[in-house]
Amino acid sequence: MHFTADTSMEQLLLRTLAANSLDLIYAKDRNGHFLFANVALAKLFGLNSPQDMLGKSDFDLYPDHLARGYHQDDQQVIDSGEPIADREEQMIDIASGEHRWYSTTKIPLKDVNGAIIGLVGITRDITASRNTKVQTQALNRELKGREALRNKELEQLSATLEKERQLMRTLIDALPDNIYAKDLNSQFLLANHSVADSMGTTSTEILGKDDFDFYPAELAQQYRDDEQKVLTTGKALLEREEPAVDQTTGRTRWLLTSKIPFRNKSGRIVGLVGIGRDISRRRLAELALRRSEERFRSLTELSSDWYWEQDERSTFTDLTDPNGKSGFNRKDILGRSITQLPYCEPLSGCWIELEHTQSEREPFRGFELRCEKPGQKPRFISLSGMPVFDDKQNFCGYRGIGQDITARRESEDRVHFLATHDSLTELPNRFMFHEILDVALKSAQRHNRALAVLFIDLDRFKNINDTLGHDAGDQLLQVIGQRFTQTLRASDVVARLGGDEFVVLLQDIHTEQDARIAAQKLIAAAVNPVIIRDQECRVTASVGICMYPADADDGESLMKNADIAMYLAKEEGKNTYQFYSPNLQARSRERLELENHLRLAVEQDQLFLHYQAKRDLKTGAVAGVEALVRWQHPSLGVVPPNDFIPLAEETGLIVLIGRWVLKTACLQSAHWQQQGLLPVCMSVNLSPRQFYDEYLIEDIRLALQESGLAPANLELEITESMVMQNTDRAIDILRSLKALGVRLAIDDFGVGYSLLAQIKQFPVDTLKVDSSFIRDIPANFEDKAITQAIIAMGKTLSLTVIAEGVETLEQESFLREHNCDQSQGYFFSRPIAAEGLEALLRDNSTAK
Repeated sequence: MHFTADTSMEQLLLRTLAANSLDLIYAKDRNGHFLFANVALAKLFGLNSPQDMLGKSDFDLYPDHLARGYHQDDQQVIDSGEPIADREEQMIDIASGEHRWYSTTKIPLKDVNGAIIGLVGITRDITASRNTKVQTQALNRELKGREALRNKELEQLSATLEKERQLMRTLIDALPDNIYAKDLNSQFLLANHSVADSMGTTSTEILGKDDFDFYPAELAQQYRDDEQKVLTTGKALLEREEPAVDQTTGRTRWLLTSKIPFRNKSGRIVGLVGIGRDISRRRLAELALRRSEERFRSLTELSSDWYWEQDERSTFTDLTDPNGKSGFNRKDILGRSITQLPYCEPLSGCWIELEHTQSEREPFRGFELRCEKPGQKPRFISLSGMPVFDDKQNFCGYRGIGQDITARRESEDRVHFLATHDSLTELPNRFMFHEILDVALKSAQRHNRALAVLFIDLDRFKNINDTLGHDAGDQLLQVIGQRFTQTLRASDVVARLGGDEFVVLLQDIHTEQDARIAAQKLIAAAVNPVIIRDQECRVTASVGICMYPADADDGESLMKNADIAMYLAKEEGKNTYQFYSPNLQARSRERLELENHLRLAVEQDQLFLHYQAKRDLKTGAVAGVEALVRWQHPSLGVVPPNDFIPLAEETGLIVLIGRWVLKTACLQSAHWQQQGLLPVCMSVNLSPRQFYDEYLIEDIRLALQESGLAPANLELEITESMVMQNTDRAIDILRSLKALGVRLAIDDFGVGYSLLAQIKQFPVDTLKVDSSFIRDIPANFEDKAITQAIIAMGKTLSLTVIAEGVETLEQESFLREHNCDQSQGYFFSRPIAAEGLEALLRDNSTAK
């Protein structure tokens, strides 16, 4: 190695480096006496100067047991000539009394002849690295990488060491840190191998050069400015983090640099010593830690969760909730346990489970709390925590997350509500009602009390639903459900079973009279009109009542018997109530059997038509025919229309029956004409369901097409109540029917809801006066006046007026005198089979 300074300068430089080194540097003779010690080692023993250590041994400085160990290591190096590298050992800092860990390397010290005259030692404080796992691993990897190189360099240099200069130079080059010296012009006077390697050169070639020869100008100028400030002020620059470019790899390294001025014997600053420790790995670790913390913070802010920590007493020590999703302030929970959270209580009802889990230091998940601050909606939160232990498995506390589960709970509650309640009216559904009924029965049995089940069906609801549409029907059901609930006691239960069926549970009643009063109230509540789409809608209620324990002792029987009683109420004219009695069971079975038989009747052609002629009151001739459906049951015989037509309307079979009647009547009328008879108008009744059926127009078109009957010879009869439910829709249908060329008649006129003035809105051809007005003519003055008014109005509107139910000569004479066009009734013709009507038509043709 070559030097540009004289020997004294070199010794000055080496002493300055040793004095400012952070490591413990020393040399001993063969007897273990210190030949050299730097300032750091002297401070370790609490000595004022390194000179105080010269001539002393470890026995003068350490307890005997430690001194013997150090002495044995020294003798091993001196006797074997082999170095001891990186041995970790614990030493006492005399100044602080603290036990600290050091890594020691001991190398034989040889004279110019190669004889071992002692040893050189370098000891580094590694306490911090042992306490930091990452630093320890990084340092171990670094030391292992440098171990072979350092040992080789130390072995080569130890042979050429000449006393203090040889010793110091070996130590400097052996250090992994950058160690260098510069003159007043910032030119290198000395540089160890770490400096040279990082600059891509050698320790010899670097001498006399400056940083501008190796680094970018901007970085070199920064180094120079810092060094000139140290040289001019005399103040050291200590532990500054600064970048450096490794010329061999092109990568930027970070160094923890200290620059200290050194002086000559006269005290004049003649240069500086620099020491730089590579902290790139530490900075990468710190950067990774910061990024990890930033990721955690970002995830916390984006997440619906929050993070919390507890100490070993299970009290909160931290809350990370940047978005305030927990609903707590830090001051609200710090120092408290979960059981002490303000305004919170466990959904399970007690804290025992959580307290046991935490006492056993076990994890817990999804512990749910209900929190309700005064004046605020209740919130629901879920806490999950994991126990934390240190390296020695000592319990340190809990860490965990919290979630606001209010939306989930509300959703679950909504799902449960929908599962147990009717979605339209929000009343209990069938499932929920049975649950309530079962509980009520058990209570009634236990306390020997009575209760009643009321089965309710809305009369005429299907007409409203079909005419005004399902939305209007839904609105009506909602209003009726509210009325029923408001009418009864809070302890009573109103439920909707589906469609237009409701059921009521009356609890804790004493007699049938209590149930009767409740039924009357429900009927009165239903009958009040409901305004829907600016139209007044009316429904009535049929109510069946079954008593416990008189009529049944279980829920299923109560429901079934109340249903049977409800059908009896319908048979009794609707808008009424009936109590269950045992004989109703048989009637219910008969009704069910009749319904099944009716379905078979449609399929097996058991239906047939009778025809009733209408007479022209001016000429006495047959003016038209009305087709009337009949049912020939194989075993029951002929079933009266009043027994099966309402049932067909209720079950929906009326549409199929009406389609068959329409087709058959058209074919029969066409057949009569084919037999040479004069054409007469065939009248067919349309039921409410058939009138609003979407296939009605097509059904009529097909019936006319298949039969060949002229549209003008077909008249369709509808009741005024049918067209008054939804006048706009009814008018559209009537116009579509008129477009086919058929005639239209309003049947049973005078008993419905229309005003006489409204008739002109409808494109009809005929008015049929209801038989109730004809029955008592001529004796009843009011009936005569009403009939006269209807006839006069019909004439004014150019409509054909027909009187129904004419059974006597006096009635027909009255109608003829007041210009009624036609009559229909038993006086002229009863409903008869097609053959009989054909004979009547032939007689009519002959008479003409």
